[in-house]
Amino acid sequence: MMLHPFYSNKGMEQIVIIEPIEENRGKSVSKIIRHKPNHCRFPVTGLPWTVIETPEVVISEQSRSLMGANMQLFEFDVYEEASILFRLTKTTTFLFFHLNGEIDYLNDQGVQLTKIRKPTFYLTYGPAARYQMKLGNGHHAILGIALEELWSFDTDETFPIFDELRNAWKTSSNTPIILPHKRITKEVWSILGRLRMTVVKNMEDHIGILQQISTCLTTYHKYIIDDYKNNIRIEETIGENIKLYLYNHYMFEDECRLTMIQRKFKLTEWQLRKICKNILGGSIGQYLNNLRLEKSIQLLLETNLTVNEITVRIGYTSPTTFSNYFRNKTGYSPTTFRKKSKKAIQN
Repeated sequence: MMLHPFYSNKGMEQIVIIEPIEENRGKSVSKIIRHKPNHCRFPVTGLPWTVIETPEVVISEQSRSLMGANMQLFEFDVYEEASILFRLTKTTTFLFFHLNGEIDYLNDQGVQLTKIRKPTFYLTYGPAARYQMKLGNGHHAILGIALEELWSFDTDETFPIFDELRNAWKTSSNTPIILPHKRITKEVWSILGRLRMTVVKNMEDHIGILQQISTCLTTYHKYIIDDYKNNIRIEETIGENIKLYLYNHYMFEDECRLTMIQRKFKLTEWQLRKICKNILGGSIGQYLNNLRLEKSIQLLLETNLTVNEITVRIGYTSPTTFSNYFRNKTGYSPTTFRKKSKKAIQN
């Protein structure tokens, strides 16, 4: 998949704004400096820092406006646990990098949206609103790249996970969307290094940074699709194993209960239902009934077992239930089906 911006002459305004911490109004100091603050570990070359100091936390920000994107790097040196309010000035999609530390993100009602404990990156959509992050003691660093709506997502394959974000973005949904977190690999760290170290002197440098952003997006897409395909392969393997299990246990009602299969295959109810739908073509009950029907026909034609005996052999507890299901599927009772089939064979 290729992701790229349609170049325009319009730079983006600052998207993420840190709001003053209420109890520190009047106590905070804000300044712009040209030398790297001591706590900064991920500087962007050639940009000044806006530094806000409070009794609990020192916040530094670097920002770069590009054609179709806006980079903002925040680093936090936290002395005491802190809650920091921020707002998005416009609805947008971010390519987001959590570089260091542990941060919880909440909406303006205090509901947790996500929490991050390791270096990760991901795509996220956020409506223009106020948000909150909670940070523990220590150093934290994040890099957000706000994307203009002119970025295109060109792919030969359609995946619901990206469609949901794209549709929310197009319709300016009020619901934030956070796609899966992916570990920042050596490959991604290398791209980030080029993003941070490039000094923008001319249009070629500018476009070079946009190309690095595009590479990050393409890499993220690849990681997500690889996971998706791996999950499909895992689902197929589990589904085939469930088929084999049912084939060997269809005659034992207790062994075929959903709870028993969940425990055996270590699946949640939702996971089991999803695999059954995608691989078995329906529910466990539907698959079992079809399997038992197939076995009952075989026993009716190849043995002299009574209907009651066949009922027990195939896992039904009631001959009436079995006969009703058989009639519903074949149009005949088991006894009539046996007679007609044997007569047709003899003729």
